[in-house]
Amino acid sequence: MNGEFSNTLLHPRYWLTWMGIGFFYLGSQLPMPVLDKIGSLLGRYLMKKNRKRHVVVKTNLSLCFPDKSEAELEIMAAKHFEFLMQSMMHYGLTWWASEKKLQSLMQLEGFEKIDQLQQQGHNVIILLSHCTGLEFAVSAITRAFPSSGPYKPFKNPVVDYLIARARQRFGCRTFTREDGFRPIISDARKGRVIIYLADEDLGPEVSVFTPFCGVEKATIPVLGRLAKSCKAKVIPAISCYDQAAHQYRVSLLDGLADFPQGDEQGDAVSMNQMIEKTVERCPLQYLWILKFFKTRPEGQGGVYS
Repeated sequence: MNGEFSNTLLHPRYWLTWMGIGFFYLGSQLPMPVLDKIGSLLGRYLMKKNRKRHVVVKTNLSLCFPDKSEAELEIMAAKHFEFLMQSMMHYGLTWWASEKKLQSLMQLEGFEKIDQLQQQGHNVIILLSHCTGLEFAVSAITRAFPSSGPYKPFKNPVVDYLIARARQRFGCRTFTREDGFRPIISDARKGRVIIYLADEDLGPEVSVFTPFCGVEKATIPVLGRLAKSCKAKVIPAISCYDQAAHQYRVSLLDGLADFPQGDEQGDAVSMNQMIEKTVERCPLQYLWILKFFKTRPEGQGGVYS
């Protein structure tokens, strides 16, 4: 869809979706404390009703935090679902809130790193981790710098239109997987900041196994080659929600000085180490609801059964 409205989106088959979107719009008009309370209640409800996703979250947490007891893991899972649904309640703000309103909802940390690297003649790739506050990170980065990045279209064209529109709201250029990396590399060499997410499990055909939080994970080994092609430095990033302040802290952390090294396996290991550093900022806001360990090394059974 790429952020362009079409009359086909008004077809009756999408009316229920538009009704749901109306709910998000009304929610965007409410004070943040009210949204947080509603999100917290919905998160607890979702955890109880969606047992499959509950199992995924608990499994991920148990693998990555093996020192935690069953009771501690249950508390962590409940908190994750709260953060997840609170961020969903905030979603409409990235679609409709004024730029001034969005600015008031975000604290920026480390954004000077981009200016410093660009002044030194480097291009920049932001390695953004999947987290509950993902869309606020995208808004913060695209507001601050001319940006580009890959975009995975959503199956529902109405949702796809709204999310793509939000990501392009401040001038970000988006590309689908079918576009390949050529336009991204071109944009990076022209000085646009590249926003790249690389922590999903996309299957064994395109992955290598490297440690992530002590667990062997199917890892996309592309970032090293992309950084070399773009002549770019990589900055890991994450967005963490501060429930007390009702604000998102979007943090750009220090990258690895020797990245990339040119070795596919070694660069994949280094990439996961950078992602781990972002997870440490707000462990329960990493998107544990995703099946990060769906693909297993040969001889090892599935973990989500």
